[in-house]
Amino acid sequence: MTLSTKLTSALGIQHPIVLAPMGNVAGGQLAASVSNAGGLGMIGVGYGDLDWLKIELEKVKSSTSRPWGVGFITWSLTDDVFDFVMEYSPKVVMMSFGDISPWVDKIKAHNIPLICQVQSLAEALEVKNKGADFIVTQGSEAGGHGKSQRSTLSLTKGVIDHLPNTPVIAAGGVADGKSLAAMLSLGAVGASIGSRFYASTESMADNTLKNKMVESGGDDTQRTQVFDIIREIPWPPEYTGRALKNVFTAKWHDNETELKRQLHQHQAKFFSEQQSNNLDSAIIWAGECIDSIHAIQSAETIINEMVTDAKHSLENPTYSR
Repeated sequence: MTLSTKLTSALGIQHPIVLAPMGNVAGGQLAASVSNAGGLGMIGVGYGDLDWLKIELEKVKSSTSRPWGVGFITWSLTDDVFDFVMEYSPKVVMMSFGDISPWVDKIKAHNIPLICQVQSLAEALEVKNKGADFIVTQGSEAGGHGKSQRSTLSLTKGVIDHLPNTPVIAAGGVADGKSLAAMLSLGAVGASIGSRFYASTESMADNTLKNKMVESGGDDTQRTQVFDIIREIPWPPEYTGRALKNVFTAKWHDNETELKRQLHQHQAKFFSEQQSNNLDSAIIWAGECIDSIHAIQSAETIINEMVTDAKHSLENPTYSR
């Protein structure tokens, strides 16, 4: 059997696997590798560093002839960044974390699909009404930023039930073939996967951080705002980021007011430690699914193993009446 879905047929890809557009992690090499392996590679635009984007967009353009896309942080996006990125002709755009209204017509003018990531049923209904072609349902267990209070399974099922004609991509908690199969069985057309590809050879994350993720488990993660506070990145207050706990989070999580008061006393040390990948304060965005990550592997190996295991799970269900 194949894993053909509305996602694979609409985008011309082989496998219903989307690389989550992780800023500073999902660069051109990783995006191209995922696309070349049959998935949908995505570059994380992040906060719009044009010098960085130029390098990574040129890299993906020169490294794959297969479909790839970009993911924007909606609340921080500017016209200059949008126009610069679109000059590279991505085949799909993902919008996350904010009102898509100013961008829908601009994206549609490029005649490419619009994927919108949501964290609630209300948001799903809103983006569908505004023009989303695909909806990514991001559950609370996902790594990185989000605001969902619901698990991926329940949110995905709820959105599918309310929008049965809209293709839904599940995000959060998917790091192996069995979890991919579970989402496909639920009715999702694919999965957006971050943590598993963070621990890939092509990921831009430092190997020290990748190895720490492999050694850790879901219980070692928490949703927190402290990394955004110390970096003075103005995320809307409803958004937190799931990351690995460390000495820094132990000191400042639930003590955010004091961190803000002492901010400039601690920033120099924090940024210095980021440069040296000091695990006492390193930012390692990671989802609860990291229990399923046992090694750093190539994107191609990750996808091949995931698809093989998903097919096996779907062909051999463990439960029968």
